[in-house]
Amino acid sequence: MEFYHLRSFVVVANTGNLTLAAKQLCTTPPAISAHIKSLEDELKTPLFVRSSKGMALTEKGELLLSKAQNTLDSMLDMVNLAAENQNEIIGNFTVGINQTTAQLKVAELLTNLSENCQGISLQINNMTSGKIIEGIQNSSLDGGYIYGEVPSDFIGITVKQQSITTIAPVEFDVDTTDLNSKLAALPWITMGADCPFDQLLKQKLGSGIKSVAKTSDDGTRIELVKSGLGLSFCETDLALNQKQAVKILPQLDFDTELHFVVAKQRADEPVIKALLQEMRILWNITL
Repeated sequence: MEFYHLRSFVVVANTGNLTLAAKQLCTTPPAISAHIKSLEDELKTPLFVRSSKGMALTEKGELLLSKAQNTLDSMLDMVNLAAENQNEIIGNFTVGINQTTAQLKVAELLTNLSENCQGISLQINNMTSGKIIEGIQNSSLDGGYIYGEVPSDFIGITVKQQSITTIAPVEFDVDTTDLNSKLAALPWITMGADCPFDQLLKQKLGSGIKSVAKTSDDGTRIELVKSGLGLSFCETDLALNQKQAVKILPQLDFDTELHFVVAKQRADEPVIKALLQEMRILWNITL
């Protein structure tokens, strides 16, 4: 039984999708499918029911999932135990980000990891805060950045206060008379229902907001606004960089905390513990 077969099994079980599993493991869906088939042949039992909706665990698959995860954890513990004697931790860390790599100093983090933790590799996924929370809870992510409150089953490091503003196409007519009603009637490029920004937008302007597109990618939202397709919330620093191409409307401005979070129950794992320390260094945070 191969280590990577078990790893593919666990990730497909958590994501329910070959394509998502392949992205997380930096390989291809056919390769993941072959891993699952080899494992099923070796165990002489089907692990998944395959359909157009994705991959669902069979009853036997459900029973074997926890044992597979425990086996992977034991293997990783063995690797890290050996690595501790060499002052090196080995493993992958899958992180969810909700701002640009520049805003989150990802390049600087990678440089620090190459100097301090050469055995750790980073897998970066761009998504909303809600999806990041969901990913950490189902173990498809090891950690990530979120806005708003830190869930009780997480450990969080507050990295900065972030100012949020509204950007609009340059041709938008700024008549401040009853502006909120006008903003509510206009099309918006939103982040998705699991994003706290969208929830706040509905609180401010009502639940009838017309969303013409949803994307967690800041650059895509800015380009859609520049194209005249609608308004969007945007980090103020990004909006100011685009002030010649968009109109900035301060009426809905707010500040929010940005946190880096991991699952509380996994905080003592060597790779996660190392990433928490590197995050404190990156953001100049002292205990």
